[in-house]
Amino acid sequence: MTHLPSEAAPMRRPLLMLLLCVLSACAKLETPHPEVVTDGPHSVLVGQSIQLTATTRESTGDGYRWESEAPAIATVDDSGQVTGVSAGETAIKVTGAKSKLEARHVVVVMGSLASDGGVDPSQVPYYLAWSGSPHADTTAEAFSHWNQDGLVPASCARCHSSEGYIDFLGGDGSSPGRVDAPAPAGSVVRCETCHDSAAASLTAVTFPAGKQVTGLGPEARCVVCHQGRASGKDVDAQIADAGVVGEDTASAALGFTNIHYYPAGATLFASQAAGGYQYAGQVYDSRFRHVPNFDKCNECHDPHTTRVRWEACATCHPGVTDVTKAWDIRQIASRNQDYDGDNNRTEGIYYELQGLRDRLLAAIQRYGAERAQPICYGNTHPYWFRDTNGDGTCAQGEAVAANTYASWTPRLQKAAYNYQLSRVDPGAFAHNAKYILQLLHDSTQSLNTALSVPFDTSLLVRNDPGHFNGASKAARNWDSSETVQASCSRCHSGAQGYRFFVQYGVGQLVPETANGLECSTCHENFEPDYDVFVPAQTWLPDGKTVNLPGQDNLCANCHIGRASKATIDTALGAGGTPRFQNVHYLPAAGTREGTLARIGYEYPNKTYAGRLTHMGGVQCTSCHVPGKSNHTFRIQDVWNERCETCHADQGTAEQIRLVHTADYDGDGNTAESLAAEVQGMAARLLTAMRGVTGNGLCYNGDVNPYFFKDTDKDGTCGATESVSANAFAPFTPALVKAAHNYQLSKKDPGAWAHNFNYVGQLLYDSVEDLTGVAPLNMLRP
Repeated sequence: MTHLPSEAAPMRRPLLMLLLCVLSACAKLETPHPEVVTDGPHSVLVGQSIQLTATTRESTGDGYRWESEAPAIATVDDSGQVTGVSAGETAIKVTGAKSKLEARHVVVVMGSLASDGGVDPSQVPYYLAWSGSPHADTTAEAFSHWNQDGLVPASCARCHSSEGYIDFLGGDGSSPGRVDAPAPAGSVVRCETCHDSAAASLTAVTFPAGKQVTGLGPEARCVVCHQGRASGKDVDAQIADAGVVGEDTASAALGFTNIHYYPAGATLFASQAAGGYQYAGQVYDSRFRHVPNFDKCNECHDPHTTRVRWEACATCHPGVTDVTKAWDIRQIASRNQDYDGDNNRTEGIYYELQGLRDRLLAAIQRYGAERAQPICYGNTHPYWFRDTNGDGTCAQGEAVAANTYASWTPRLQKAAYNYQLSRVDPGAFAHNAKYILQLLHDSTQSLNTALSVPFDTSLLVRNDPGHFNGASKAARNWDSSETVQASCSRCHSGAQGYRFFVQYGVGQLVPETANGLECSTCHENFEPDYDVFVPAQTWLPDGKTVNLPGQDNLCANCHIGRASKATIDTALGAGGTPRFQNVHYLPAAGTREGTLARIGYEYPNKTYAGRLTHMGGVQCTSCHVPGKSNHTFRIQDVWNERCETCHADQGTAEQIRLVHTADYDGDGNTAESLAAEVQGMAARLLTAMRGVTGNGLCYNGDVNPYFFKDTDKDGTCGATESVSANAFAPFTPALVKAAHNYQLSKKDPGAWAHNFNYVGQLLYDSVEDLTGVAPLNMLRP
């Protein structure tokens, strides 16, 4: 696509050469499977040649065979050199000599017009597609705003002119990262804007917050401009510069900060870009990872028309033919969540976002009326105005510059910033709805704490459940490095790390943190089948493997634990200082398998329970039913349909106590839940551990490494005690074993259901081993 001059001003050869700058065909792998990837130009003039290359990912030692699908349009030799024969479009097929893997590289051959040195528009690749796009619209405000001035200021030229964009990237020979001079008005996004050599080599983008995202492909060109012009840091900086003390102090030195328009990149990359105002103490989702091949700007949007590829969307979203139909999309990850609190869990995620935004606006207006003066939102710059008649809307006479709202407080400024972000990215519901929902939620809650008449926000939901919670520690723990190390990627990097581990038995460094689990982690394909991927085996902590029945290998590879009797015995047998080994989190499969997996520390000369027996089935999904729970995997979401038939006398799973009717923890209470029995037995074990350490040990389940020195011997780990420098030491071999079993009972909160006998036996035996006598009044299951 190129911005053609008038007929009286023919195109010159330099512009033609700029036109021939091209997109790289390389794309970052979505999976670790072998793949042939091509690189090189996608266009060539008749009679001229271009060079293509090929590489094979996840494989080595491949040679290649090149073949043109239409030799009458372009030929290719054995080295990958393509020569244009006649105008048209074809593809060059490359096949790995050993791997037999194939790839296609599209090539457009253009015919030049010798009479004027230019190019016939009909011969320019994608010209017609581009010419009707917003990027080519010279009448649009984005390109016509400066027509009377004649120049686009350097501060705006980066994204409102072709010249400024190339200048910013350093494509004109200047230093990259800044625009050095104003650009001509009336310029648009032309072919050379995106096909300049500097743009073609762009792989990283820095956002207004100062955060840089690396490892990008062609989508980097989009994000340079679709990232906004402000961030939460700018809001904080203005507040600091104003010297305002307190969240609710109004100041004339404060003003509304506008993120700017269509900041889709800021929405998409979420906390990686920190485009929203992110509240202290809150955790936010990361980049929205969609599905392979539809995960980047240029994969969902046609890069020349900019239109969404609706026909491709309809493959997984039947009936979606335009944006209004897309508003109704609501995928499995959110079907049990009611973010805006309107009790509607079937409406599209677009409407959830819209509903929560309306909630925020109501909070903004009530706050303004209570704290400063009434405020309304208008669809014209600077957007926030005084609501002089208090009707909640900005009438035409109110939405004028002279009536601009000026009674800002820090709290109000932050909320207004996030409200605007949700509005100026109309595709936010698709780009990263979860991030925007979190920003709106936190802004609403912040305002609500300062209202004399607060709203009822008890029904609002912030985060997704379990596997889909991109704001959980399980997903965000690695954000400081933006990579998930090989030892953790198995279960904390999504599909890439998980698939690699179950195939090879070792982890790999994954260069992007997860945002919850993608569908492709557990599914081989999507709509309409969603076939489940079932690994051939489950890897135990000691490196041995077992093959569990049904689909359990899929779950167990991450819910088996990371320490066991075998790893503890190996470490103690090697000598050195005994150290606590953390079983890790939610090791439900290890608990369920009992002595078959030996996740707990089993003492000599003791007999331990094997796999759980249960009339309703013992596979993971027998109880944690994926479809019926809408993939929350929560028991309460399937209780009525799955559990109540046999447990009609119990209202919740926690009340079930049909088989184990005795008093196991010795507190004399046989009416308490089995979960309480486990907690009671664990408490007896902790008392025994404290006893053998002179009350010098305490436990804090929320802070690694969990066991600390109880310096004041009060039985609890205070804030100053729960620090790594105060980690408990020295461990004895007996304490290592007991601490492991205690931790297992804590980190599998469903241990009472997964295998009560096994966990109860471990706790009982640990107390006995530490004290040297059978625990008084305790009963071994």
